[in-house]
Amino acid sequence: MSYNNFNPDDNMDYSVSSDEFRRVTESLKKSDKGYNVLWRMIPKNEKLKRTKVEVYTSSAQGCRIRDAETGHYYSHIVGTDDEDLYFSVIISTGECRSENRSRTLFYLSPQHYMTHMNSELDAKIIGRWEDKRYARLNTRSLIKSKFSLSTYIK
Repeated sequence: MSYNNFNPDDNMDYSVSSDEFRRVTESLKKSDKGYNVLWRMIPKNEKLKRTKVEVYTSSAQGCRIRDAETGHYYSHIVGTDDEDLYFSVIISTGECRSENRSRTLFYLSPQHYMTHMNSELDAKIIGRWEDKRYARLNTRSLIKSKFSLSTYIK
């Protein structure tokens, strides 16, 4: 059997219409217990436009931290000191009604939050978060060096 002219797409139609793809994607999002849609007034062409912002909340204490914009799960756990590695926001407007009953959003940085939510934060808030994150990173590195295998080998 010759593989020189092999094309995996020959006689196989895996294409999906964009409408069908959108419908399936929306269905999957709605089945996600942490998925929410928030509406924000965002400036466009010198006018304010009501814009959909999709967010993912992290579940309760003991669950993995989730990226608010992408829904990606990180290895760190909600309720631990590792929360300090993330910029967190609680949506207290009443519009966040996720099935997991959480209103907490975690971002990699304040800049990530500002880009996603199209907002600005005071420099003092950003500075406090950077100090808190830096302190946590230092603590983690001290713990790792304290319990590294090389300290027990003499």
